[in-house]
Amino acid sequence: VSRLQIETEEGIRLISNTGSFSLREIKDHGDSIKIAGLGGVLTGQELLIIANTIEALSKARNTLMECPEELPVLLELAKEIPDLSYLAYSITSKIAGNGLVLDGATPNLGNIRRQVRESYSRVTGALESIIFESEMLGTIQDDVISVRGDRLVVQVKSNMRSRVPGIVHDASNTGMTLFIEPFKTVSLCNSWREFTLEEEREVQKVLQDLSSQVGSLSNEINSAITSAANLDFVIAKSKYSISLNGLEADDEINGHSGQKEAINLIDARHPMLGEHGVPLSLQMSPNWTVLVITGPNTGGKTVAIKTVGLLAAMNQSGIQIPAAAGSELPVFDGIYADIGDQQSITNSVSTFSSHIENLNDILDNCSSQSLLLLDEVGSSTDPEEGSAIAKAVLEYLAENKIQTLITTHHNTVALMAESDDRMRNASFQLDPKDLKPTYKMVLGLPGQSYAMAVATRLGLKDEIVKKADKYLSAEFKEISDWITRVTDEKNRISETMSVIESQYKEVESIRSELNEQIDYLIQNRQRILDSIHHTAEEKYRDIETLLKKAQMAYSWVKHTNESPDSVKQNIDETEKELKSLRIKKPDSTTQKPNNKEFQTGDTVTVRGLNLTGVITKYNQLTQIAELKIGNLRMDVDISRLNKDTSEDKTPSSAEPTRLGHNTSLIEHISYSNKIDIRGMRAEPSLQIMETFLDESLKNGLSKVFIVHGKGTGALRKAIRESLEGHPLVNSFGSEPDALGEDGATYVVLN
Repeated sequence: VSRLQIETEEGIRLISNTGSFSLREIKDHGDSIKIAGLGGVLTGQELLIIANTIEALSKARNTLMECPEELPVLLELAKEIPDLSYLAYSITSKIAGNGLVLDGATPNLGNIRRQVRESYSRVTGALESIIFESEMLGTIQDDVISVRGDRLVVQVKSNMRSRVPGIVHDASNTGMTLFIEPFKTVSLCNSWREFTLEEEREVQKVLQDLSSQVGSLSNEINSAITSAANLDFVIAKSKYSISLNGLEADDEINGHSGQKEAINLIDARHPMLGEHGVPLSLQMSPNWTVLVITGPNTGGKTVAIKTVGLLAAMNQSGIQIPAAAGSELPVFDGIYADIGDQQSITNSVSTFSSHIENLNDILDNCSSQSLLLLDEVGSSTDPEEGSAIAKAVLEYLAENKIQTLITTHHNTVALMAESDDRMRNASFQLDPKDLKPTYKMVLGLPGQSYAMAVATRLGLKDEIVKKADKYLSAEFKEISDWITRVTDEKNRISETMSVIESQYKEVESIRSELNEQIDYLIQNRQRILDSIHHTAEEKYRDIETLLKKAQMAYSWVKHTNESPDSVKQNIDETEKELKSLRIKKPDSTTQKPNNKEFQTGDTVTVRGLNLTGVITKYNQLTQIAELKIGNLRMDVDISRLNKDTSEDKTPSSAEPTRLGHNTSLIEHISYSNKIDIRGMRAEPSLQIMETFLDESLKNGLSKVFIVHGKGTGALRKAIRESLEGHPLVNSFGSEPDALGEDGATYVVLN
């Protein structure tokens, strides 16, 4: 079974890799091959069909040989197909597509056929000259040259026979027309027939030779076709598995018992019902082997056991089953079923008798590794006796640990299953609102037949239903009430478990989100520390360089007569450079904004940057605001914003805020993956872009967007020329979703 499943899985992989894999061109030509094997001669058409089959076999074989690592099992099947491509070539090189032997099949055939054509042309020319002679006017019945007995003849009116001396080969049914070969053309026709016979002999030699080759390889050809049939079966199973959206059922062996685990089906479907059927979930255990299924008529009981049996058979045939992941099916040594009515009038067999006979045969052949499916055990006879037989059968099956699914309407059987640890109950229910079947199986709950309720729904008179209810025994009513109580209690427990499971999933989801946030913070913390460490190292190296310069200056002063003022000027310049390189510590306290309430349209200032802008977007959840500062758009954390209290709260669009060479707006704001530089000149735009790319890389961004607009295209050209060969850039291109075809550029960072 494992090998069959591997074959199917590899077949699915093969179909997926090749797009399609078909063996339709392979035909079984057993009769033709047998004739050739016995020394017979095949026609050109028969030989051509065999050649096409061999070519299809070779194509299938070569396809599988190209991927040996991916398809090891199918490769074994492919190796069983002998390579007969040389035979196919031998045939197709001598037989045309219409089945005729080619002129080049033998050295002489082409020349012989040329002589056939020439001699035929001479005969027909002579006959046409006779037909169209003026003297023959009124003599010729039809001016068409005919063939009679492999001879070329003309059609002459019978009463004009004497006017055309020649040999009469045939006459029409009416006797009005004679088919005469004129004496003038007998010699020419003889020559044509000689060449024709010579051609036939040459063609026959070709067909004989090719048929002999086929005959000598008949065993190999038949073997190849048999192997192809096996491969075709695998492909058919694979295609069917794909159509079912199936999967391979797990069949792990129990490590303690050495036997297969029990049935566990999750959302399984009957293949014939497809997506329209209600899925079936069923879980059995090695600790108990008998499942008793109860419920109303037409409620789904019989379909359930048929589904289990059919999926088990499919699984053992190597067909993937229509069920959810995690489904398990043991490998059974036999699948036995007694379903339906096998009564026979001719053999005097009743329904009950047929069930008992089937049951006897099954019990004689089944084992603890078998699967048993029994429908309506103990039915079609006295209810009390039938119930007793059903309980005895179940007890026998449980004692022998035979995995069994049975359906029944006997409440006493369900009651027995509830009290026996070797058995379990399952049921199909009716919708309490409309009393229609739900077709959903509930494990662990016994069911009822609901005969009274169904009869009422189907329109049986109330008077009859009420009288029927009176006839129910006290014991039956007690069992029904007990089943109802058990069902209600288990439903309540199931609902509680559903709530708990839902809450557990919610907690797990929150825990997962928190873990992701913690991981993100840890990763970014390390990036920031690495960036600070890298910057500090660079500053330290610059300071070392300046100190060396100072030492050199001191040494130079000692050996020079330069004035003190000149030396002081050099020292002052050095101090200025040191100050510009000093790493400033962040303020221990952060200035609070003068107003924490912000909204779209507010004019604000960015603390520490002397920049004023207007809020265009504000996300209260993330506390990030989008500012328009001149033609630049940036995302800024609101903790860095103050409302602008000056009289003129709207910055002049004619005088956009400019960024100095020593001020980096990007490194002071909460970081975004987009920068908007529309309307700016190329030179400051490139400076901003350089800082933006550098800070994006430090913040761990892998892809950013530069919005430059369309306009004349000059800004776009400058941006993309700068990106070409940039050390931080892996690739870039147009970003159509941002602002049209060329309004923005995406950049993938190294």
